[in-house]
Amino acid sequence: MKSILIISALILPLWLGACQPKNNAGENSSSTEEQTTGNSGNPYDSNQQDAENTLIEEDLSGKVITLSASDFIERVCDVDNPKGFAYKGLTPCLVDFYAGWCGPCMKLKPTVEALAKEYKGKLIVYSVNVDRAQDICEAFGIESIPTLLFFSRTKQPMRVVGYMEKQELKTAIDNYLSE
Repeated sequence: MKSILIISALILPLWLGACQPKNNAGENSSSTEEQTTGNSGNPYDSNQQDAENTLIEEDLSGKVITLSASDFIERVCDVDNPKGFAYKGLTPCLVDFYAGWCGPCMKLKPTVEALAKEYKGKLIVYSVNVDRAQDICEAFGIESIPTLLFFSRTKQPMRVVGYMEKQELKTAIDNYLSE
């Protein structure tokens, strides 16, 4: 009985921490952090003209939309754009990078779904399975999951890594939308 408790005490923190995508299992960044990605300066304002030519119809239904790698490139941004990551939509979006085998990702999923409904019309919520979109993960340096990326036409993407409680995530969304 004592050995079961010891083993449980060792395994539980690992299970509750942020998961590593299978192709980057050697690197760990399990703490929650916010940081910007992209190049120096703000290429988003300078790419407004290019982005307007590639606008797509947005789904403002308040549902989480699962994207493949090609869908991500079509709806969010082209990862091979030499000018930087220019968001293609008009409405800001949140992209949840997850995997079905990741415990914290599955724990976060209902929160993301609830917030998608709550921010209906103000924020589009997408999800991307890291096992099916490794090129997208590589382009954005996704090393730990869950990772959330926020995109807007006028700001650099913002990254949040690790599991967050609903109120904490809501505060991050509100801060990004108000900036």
